[in-house]
Amino acid sequence: MCRRKLETDRINLRSEAEAPFRSLRLVFYGSSVASAGVAFLISIPQLIGAMAEAPGALQTDTVLQNIGINLGAVALFAWLFSQDWKARDKQMARLAREEALAALTVQLGNGKRVRLGDLQGASRAVIVAGTQQQVTDALAAAEPYKEQLQRRGVFVVPLPVYGDDAGASLPAPGRDELRWRAQPLQPAAWREWFGAQLALAPNAKPERGLYVGLRLDGRVRASGMGQPPWARFAVELAPLEGEGKWTGFMDGFDGKV
Repeated sequence: MCRRKLETDRINLRSEAEAPFRSLRLVFYGSSVASAGVAFLISIPQLIGAMAEAPGALQTDTVLQNIGINLGAVALFAWLFSQDWKARDKQMARLAREEALAALTVQLGNGKRVRLGDLQGASRAVIVAGTQQQVTDALAAAEPYKEQLQRRGVFVVPLPVYGDDAGASLPAPGRDELRWRAQPLQPAAWREWFGAQLALAPNAKPERGLYVGLRLDGRVRASGMGQPPWARFAVELAPLEGEGKWTGFMDGFDGKV
């Protein structure tokens, strides 16, 4: 229960950080709908009085104009509220998926076990899922760019969880691969996470292999079928050290999202 609350708090904090004025906008839109709605209700007896030509009543045209303005305001601000609320729901769902991914565990080349989220700020994790052969081929395809990718903090998590050899792990990474790849622990939990993503993308075919690339802050920046675009990563991502190094989250926004 405590962990669930902490995850919820983190999601809420990230939501506020990504959209700091959304709460204010929702309050403004909601109060505007209420205000225009009250004004519309007040206009009804005014319209009755105008049509009955009661003493001191407003002109019918004036009342009808007020009613039109109020109804327009209700419709406009209700639509704005709805759009912002839908964007919030979509954002919260994405953040929940990213938090679930961050909670999965890996074993590093030095034997240390950490949550994927513990690598944020120092590594851009790329999870490669598929059959054992697909994952092996993806690692081989990354070799020509390995040095460039390591300079950019790319950290590979090979995940052979599909096919007849599902669950068979690759050789554990050695100390010389401490900054290059990790061994995923509890493969069933990783497969469950990918299964949830596939449910949202019916056109994705796991038999073709899947990949998910994360930014330094843990947000998903790239995903798709087949092998990760290693060459593109080596070009697009800023190095973490040396010439042209990445200097902050406003430096190119850490790659496209």
